[in-house]
Amino acid sequence: MNDPVNEDFERTQKLVFVLGQAYHLMATELRAGLKDAGLNLQERGILLTLACGSAKTPAALAKWLGVHPARMTRVLDKLETSGLVERSRNGTDRRLVDVSLTREGHSVAARNADVAPGAWSERLSHFSQSDFDALSTLLSRLLHG
Repeated sequence: MNDPVNEDFERTQKLVFVLGQAYHLMATELRAGLKDAGLNLQERGILLTLACGSAKTPAALAKWLGVHPARMTRVLDKLETSGLVERSRNGTDRRLVDVSLTREGHSVAARNADVAPGAWSERLSHFSQSDFDALSTLLSRLLHG
């Protein structure tokens, strides 16, 4: 007789393992592509998130990228010192700080937007559009319930 609890555990463990392997593979390939840019994955994520307008406050960036707020502050400090981002008080709520890209930040973000597709284009080349859409849908459901 099959044990449903054990089967669920094994199925879940396989999924967790495959997702972890995919993440590590992607991160490794992205790091290799970012070597020349002098950015790490978090810094690149911040620049691209700001460039596409998904978040504009340190708290929103931290939540969007899954980074601890204290870590986000340190990374933003580094990016600001490098001249890639600037922080300013929000015009309507002075308690909030907005983060934006500088001209150089926009330039660096634009150059780095191609790193991920370049690193993954061969790996994803055998995916049809419907495969890609299905995978995106399933992963979104996994993330958002």
